[in-house]
Amino acid sequence: MKKTIITTIFFICAFGLKAQSLKNSDFKKTEWFADNENQNFYTSDTISLTQILQFNSENEKLNATYIKLQQNNNRNITELNFKSSGILTVENLNVENWDVSKIIGKWKWKFDSKNQILNLYYNRKLRHSFRIDSKKNDSLIWKSEYDNKKSESKVDLLILRLIRIKK
Repeated sequence: MKKTIITTIFFICAFGLKAQSLKNSDFKKTEWFADNENQNFYTSDTISLTQILQFNSENEKLNATYIKLQQNNNRNITELNFKSSGILTVENLNVENWDVSKIIGKWKWKFDSKNQILNLYYNRKLRHSFRIDSKKNDSLIWKSEYDNKKSESKVDLLILRLIRIKK
């Protein structure tokens, strides 16, 4: 009986850790956003990347920026668009003046699935390196109004907690 319990606990832990692992393909052709109030994305030791998993309606898709801002408590965000070729686009949205600034230069990304490390390169130099600490699914209720009709929908999110690796 004791062996069965220990074996069961071992398998639960082993499969639980494996379920947390991400693959390179989990980033290809995806868009993520992060809190960037006070340049947090560029300076914090811990950040969260959030991905909208799917839009349930055309209205949600058209209002993606507002959904991101709702999730981020209407604070500045940085948007990351991971291309399949390894190219990365990085844009900052300043909420106060609705200014979107794209960081000019050659951004690239590489993900080491074995070590769960995401590296971001700028002009061929390693700029940021993060280890994925956790992954969780979450959701928010998106409230909107169109033609005097109020609606609510559930938006599914994937949130990664990243720890900056000091080099």
